[in-house]
Amino acid sequence: MRKRYFLAALAVVAIACSGPTKGGLDRKVSTRAQPTSFRENGVSTVFELRCGSLDCHGSTSRNLRLYSQGGLRLENEAGNVPGAGPTTLDEVNANYYSITLLEPELMNNVINGGDPEGLLLLKKPLGIENHKGGAQLRRDDDAYTCIRSWLTEDATDPKTALNKNACNAAGVFPKQAAP
Repeated sequence: MRKRYFLAALAVVAIACSGPTKGGLDRKVSTRAQPTSFRENGVSTVFELRCGSLDCHGSTSRNLRLYSQGGLRLENEAGNVPGAGPTTLDEVNANYYSITLLEPELMNNVINGGDPEGLLLLKKPLGIENHKGGAQLRRDDDAYTCIRSWLTEDATDPKTALNKNACNAAGVFPKQAAP
């Protein structure tokens, strides 16, 4: 009798503790933090310029790995190496997945309307948590505004639209002096 209860309890624990199937991904589909917006509105460029140099996240030794024209490159038929050729669509897509899958459970909370300030993606560059590169963002700069607006935009609600002006301004880094 005890053996039967033990086996039943073991089965319940095994089912309750199981994650996504092998090769599966427990990622929700949402109208927030859209890949299209990431690609087409300069969000990837902000990450590439601010974080993607070879000595930072443009390195294979980082969990958050970013690809860009000036940093780490994906293998490509064009022979693009750091400093040559524009960032490819495959590299931008790899950046999107690297960013959104860094903390998938927390990202799910954000795309369900949670506060993006809980993500390492913002906590480390804001200096809230230790970051080898130090504080790289301020709440009053265009890069922060761009990233946060991308994380909180909802494609079905125009009131939460991505701040394209901030993304365009942050896409010029370091800021160049006017002639």
